[in-house]
Amino acid sequence: MTNAALVQIKVDTQTKNDVTNIYESLGLDLPTAVRIFFKKSIAVGGLPFELKVEKSSARWNIYKEARNSIKKNNVPEMSLDEINAEIAAARAGL
Repeated sequence: MTNAALVQIKVDTQTKNDVTNIYESLGLDLPTAVRIFFKKSIAVGGLPFELKVEKSSARWNIYKEARNSIKKNNVPEMSLDEINAEIAAARAGL
């Protein structure tokens, strides 16, 4: 590297050791793995992985909102048989 810049970061010791072990198992040292991360970031124009809210927590929030709406609007509970019958009726009407 003829025109190299020094990049320094601080992470806790356990994180460094864990990631070093992972990269070494792939035949990479830590600096090479970081360079790969940088190059991939450039190639994709952002982080080389998707950032998102944990799906299960998002689904849980939707479920809680629905349950609260049902209680607030005094909607009667439906049994599984009633739900299935309603679905079958809707499908038959299509």
